[in-house]
Amino acid sequence: MAGFPIGEVETASLPRGEKSRLQLVVAGDLPGPLALPALMAIGREAGRTLLVVAGVHGNEYEGMEAIRRVFAALDPATMRGTFAGIPVANPLAYVARSRATPPEVDGLNLARVFPGAADGTLTPRLAHHLLSLVERNVGPEDLFVDLHSGSADVAFATMVGFREVDSPGRAASESAARHFGIPLLWRIPDSPGPFNAETARRGIPTIGTETTGRAGFDAAGAAAFAAGLRNLLAYLGIVPGAAPPPCDGPARATINVVAPAGGFFQAARALQDEVDAGASLGQIVDLYGDLIAEVRAPVAGTIWACRETPAVRPGELMAMIASRA
Repeated sequence: MAGFPIGEVETASLPRGEKSRLQLVVAGDLPGPLALPALMAIGREAGRTLLVVAGVHGNEYEGMEAIRRVFAALDPATMRGTFAGIPVANPLAYVARSRATPPEVDGLNLARVFPGAADGTLTPRLAHHLLSLVERNVGPEDLFVDLHSGSADVAFATMVGFREVDSPGRAASESAARHFGIPLLWRIPDSPGPFNAETARRGIPTIGTETTGRAGFDAAGAAAFAAGLRNLLAYLGIVPGAAPPPCDGPARATINVVAPAGGFFQAARALQDEVDAGASLGQIVDLYGDLIAEVRAPVAGTIWACRETPAVRPGELMAMIASRA
């Protein structure tokens, strides 16, 4: 398996008509080099690029499996363009089976440190190299996909979205999200730190996903992601065949509901429930069962993410509601 410094990899320089398994090497203050697995399928003919990343959080497994499945089925002889997949973007978090880099390294959440820093600790350095990789290889006619799943504490509905940022890639991002094939279309609010927010701000066509996950393996979510990637390959003209029609439903904005206090959460609603503004989502009680706080929906809409772990701290995510407006 070939190893390449991550700062030097350019898909345009790889041999045409071939599939490769690479190790993208990141220099760091570790006993040995940190290497990211990469799966590259370079079509016999030039064309557009689909670059897909999973495992930014080490315990989100559906995207990892989807990338492997799609890569395994590709035939470069029939491709016009490039499929590039990084199934595990943070190998240290993957080995630790956690969302973040282990505390003995720097304890940071890779999804909160982009654009990173070339001279930072390991996690910001990794973010810097990953972002640079996308900037070098994904142009305005190409697409970057950031695959995510719910955490151990919060379950997400299966959805696909694009960042609500004013950039040259905004229209292309929404069009790609609509061709992914998942009916829940998410207008992802802008925020500092996530990978797909930084690429979107730079004008790179970008979409992001979520599925239930919960630090296990959701087979339906992995299948939906794999199907979505195959749809995008056809939509971009990288593989032969007609692209599926776009989803024409509304793209919905979301509002996060956070815990007003710590305690034990007794949920009153479930994933995909419809709620009115002011409806109870549940209540937080103390360890004796006495009421501490009521958690209510700030807007009318559909629950697209909900807390599954009862023990909560102040400020933690309780629910994400897709607004009806």
